[in-house]
Amino acid sequence: MITSADILKIDQTFVHKAYEKWPEHFKKASRISASADHDSDYYDSLVFCGVGGSGTNCDILQDIVHYDSSVPSVVVKGGRIPQFTNKRTLAIVNSVSGNTKETISMMKACSKAGAETVSLSSGGILKEEAERLGAKHINIPNLSLPRASLPYLLMPSIRLISPLLRNPPKTTQIHKSIKETAKKVSIFTPYENNVAKQVADFMEGGLAFCFTSPFFISAGTRFKNSLNENSKLHCLRESIMEASHNEIVPFTFHNNFQSKVLLLSWIADSPEIVERFRRFKTLFKEIKQPFMQVIANEKSLFDAIVSSIYILDYASIYMAVSRKIDPSPTPAIDIIKSLGR
Repeated sequence: MITSADILKIDQTFVHKAYEKWPEHFKKASRISASADHDSDYYDSLVFCGVGGSGTNCDILQDIVHYDSSVPSVVVKGGRIPQFTNKRTLAIVNSVSGNTKETISMMKACSKAGAETVSLSSGGILKEEAERLGAKHINIPNLSLPRASLPYLLMPSIRLISPLLRNPPKTTQIHKSIKETAKKVSIFTPYENNVAKQVADFMEGGLAFCFTSPFFISAGTRFKNSLNENSKLHCLRESIMEASHNEIVPFTFHNNFQSKVLLLSWIADSPEIVERFRRFKTLFKEIKQPFMQVIANEKSLFDAIVSSIYILDYASIYMAVSRKIDPSPTPAIDIIKSLGR
């Protein structure tokens, strides 16, 4: 079982310190000014662009819009923007560093298509190109790790899309909610009271699967990405509803590896979704498949997603430490980037 001393020794770049300050970062981020140019009924589509750690913001926005807006939306993570992009499209483009090539290309494409394009970065080429093209740009701090800079991408973006939502999230108090969650996942909170440490302990030693509520795709994707980047582990993520038609099949056949399943659900899930989770748990018990369920108890979808991401990001750090791996370095990403120079 990992201790606070283990974390301080192995997490040499103090990734956990960046997360300890998330309540403060969310509070500061909530003060960043952001607004679209037109009334809500002007827009006929939304395009969210970003990759890597910056792409999490796009996934969250997509979940929120899908749940609470009638405006069609799409997430683009590199590649071509949708052909329907036009002057009535609001495009939000994210890159913490501002130097991600794919994101710069997407920003240019959105602007060329006539979309109202808003970019967010700490500067870099993205800011320069936005200014050159006459596109709006929002400056944010750079916390060095894009995955830890989520508060500064998310809060201005939520402000931008809030007029298009039926019930916009009450973001002014999110820092208080995160502060309460922080007490439960801190490196100094003992295992028996620390859900992040419990998740990390459970997931150790097996191929990770994460089956999520359909409302929680962003949180599941973020967990997969955090296991990839922080813990240096593979993970498969799928909606519980979709997994019922494909991913569940191999569990009933013999495989030459051990797997661990995290079930990520929401207290406000529909009866149909709750029933599907029940069926999965019944099957897993029958076939002795290890699983653990984490239920987000926040009634607000926005609060539930952010809280779940916070908990599971901490879990990925604890998993890295349990494997005696510094969670910060991502050498394979650096190699891929260098091969293009």
